[in-house]
Amino acid sequence: MSPEGSCAGSCEADPKVKVQNLKYVFNPRSVAVVGASSEAGKVGYQILNNIIQNGYKGKLYPINKKAKEILGVPCFPSLLDVPTDVDFAVIAVPAPLVEGVLQECVKKNVKGTVVITSGFSEIGRKKEEQALKDIADKNNIGLLGPNTFGFVYTPANLNASFGPTNVSPGKIAFVSQSGALAISLMGWTMMEKIGLASVVSLGNKADIGEKELIEYFNDDPNVSVILIYMEGIKDGRKFMTTKVKKPVVVLKSGSSSRGAQAAASHTGSLSGSDKIYSAAFTQLGMMRARTFTHAFGAACALSMPLPQGEDAVIITNGGGIGVSATDECEISGVKLLEDPEWLEAKFRCTMPEFGSTKNPIDVTGGGGCKSYREAVRISLTEERIHAVLVLYCETAVTDPVEVAKAIIEEYNAVKRNKPIMVTIVGGERSRQAIQLLNEAQIPAVTEVREAVSGLKSLYSWKEVSSRPKEKVKDPEAPARALEVIGRVRGEGRTFLLEHESREVLEACGVPMPKWGFATTAKEAVEIAEKAGMYPVAMKITSVDIIHKSDVGGVILNIKNAEEMSAAFERMMATVKKNAPQAKILGVNLCQMVDGIQCIVGMNKDPQFGPAVMFGLGGIFVEVLKDVTFRIVPFSEGEANRMVGEIKARKLLDGYRGQGAHKESVIKTLMALQKVAEHVKEVDINPLIT
Repeated sequence: MSPEGSCAGSCEADPKVKVQNLKYVFNPRSVAVVGASSEAGKVGYQILNNIIQNGYKGKLYPINKKAKEILGVPCFPSLLDVPTDVDFAVIAVPAPLVEGVLQECVKKNVKGTVVITSGFSEIGRKKEEQALKDIADKNNIGLLGPNTFGFVYTPANLNASFGPTNVSPGKIAFVSQSGALAISLMGWTMMEKIGLASVVSLGNKADIGEKELIEYFNDDPNVSVILIYMEGIKDGRKFMTTKVKKPVVVLKSGSSSRGAQAAASHTGSLSGSDKIYSAAFTQLGMMRARTFTHAFGAACALSMPLPQGEDAVIITNGGGIGVSATDECEISGVKLLEDPEWLEAKFRCTMPEFGSTKNPIDVTGGGGCKSYREAVRISLTEERIHAVLVLYCETAVTDPVEVAKAIIEEYNAVKRNKPIMVTIVGGERSRQAIQLLNEAQIPAVTEVREAVSGLKSLYSWKEVSSRPKEKVKDPEAPARALEVIGRVRGEGRTFLLEHESREVLEACGVPMPKWGFATTAKEAVEIAEKAGMYPVAMKITSVDIIHKSDVGGVILNIKNAEEMSAAFERMMATVKKNAPQAKILGVNLCQMVDGIQCIVGMNKDPQFGPAVMFGLGGIFVEVLKDVTFRIVPFSEGEANRMVGEIKARKLLDGYRGQGAHKESVIKTLMALQKVAEHVKEVDINPLIT
């Protein structure tokens, strides 16, 4: 355990008014384009043209010192010359002019801006970018960018970007830290007929970031799910205060271990930044995707109604694809309805006599569009069925487009009452069918795994959204723990010895076996006898000795007073011989216990601050690296979920008569948080439970 100076604490959340003022960005009554251009190749021209072409109905004011009109819209020399109020301004002028334009926004009482201009912190001009944020903060202006391509908000017919036009409307808000990727994925969603409520390019995130947009879209009735492409976070502590009310899917790049910080202990070596990001997303109730197709697949699925129960059915015309889907459901934990007699009674009428009703419901290649329609209708109207997975392999006798139309009609007839996912495999006609379904906001893909993954996302969000709201208190270190840490600092040391660490952790509430610290053989015997500590492990204590076993400083399984006295004398002689320069303070005594070996630790992540780790301990932590993390502070419920996340959880539950005492593990995780602000690192390996 290593002590550290006091932390400055979490960053304060942005005022609510900053998030509220985003309504002037996405739903402005009037828009000014500062830097509008009459030259078709210029960004200022493209943005103005996109706003016009997309059908924005509010007032539009191009700002250009020389032009009288652009694209048929009257121009004004500056913002201050506009005769009416301006809610929102797009700023696309050279970098040296941006601050002056933002000052004009203040005078004009503009509530929201997007700074398209590049040439700020991305090239080292951090002071100039900070000046923009200072102006925005002082005047409660929502500022997107700088260095962004803008944004699209389809419910307001507003395309304030230089990206593609004609984005298909939908319920997904797509927020991207990469402008180039966002533009390309806009084109991809248009091709796949995936609808979007919004596309937002964050740029440098000088002011508005993921937290503010999530909290704004939380209350936007036009948005059902938020999808974020993220490369990094400026302020992890602030991000951890994000309120999540709707499904959030995060595609985080940089998942390799190269960026992980090296550290001396197990915790430091394992807590690479990507694991901490994953922990943050999990803790906030967000879902992480590994690819953009997975991300959009999950987002499309999450825009559907939540399942009201756990029983799903598969409808297929091919046995092979049905078996594949069954395998994926079992792997993902999607439960299939099992009631052969009921399924036979309900679905036999939908198929030829050689079809199967065993779930997958196989209407066979000869079933045709009529069989699909009837099977889908039954699945959607029967209350015992809570989710539907439709699989179609293209055949010469059945047009997949007609199957798609049937699914859409039946789904609309029941007013989209439950989730339905569709997988269609085939040629050009199948592609058309997929586009038709996506356009109707019914998720359709070409791979079974993506469809099942979408269903799993819905079940995951249902669990997350149904969790009871837990109050998370900032942990406080007990006076006794602070006293020990203060004494160590006073001695000029940067680490705690074992008995000091035990004293601190015990004061915080970590369950401990019987232990003690002795400076003589007589004292060691008295401590062990009085506590009933046998069998005992004895370890040398010295600030000069790190690897105790290398110098003979560890003796195990001491069974009685006679062995204790002899062990003490033998250890002192051996250690003095092997480490003559070491200053020996005494020995640590600890009762030896049996149980499952776990590891618990804590370190300081540069983005998120203190993070607690839990996993399978002993030598296995090096090989399996089966660990999970949470950001401090977290609740007892979160600690419980943390323990349940590791792959070796079955060992903790009990295996061959041996299981972990979970209550003690959770108590340890909660207690460890109390010293998070006062120490740099903790490593408890093994933790026997």
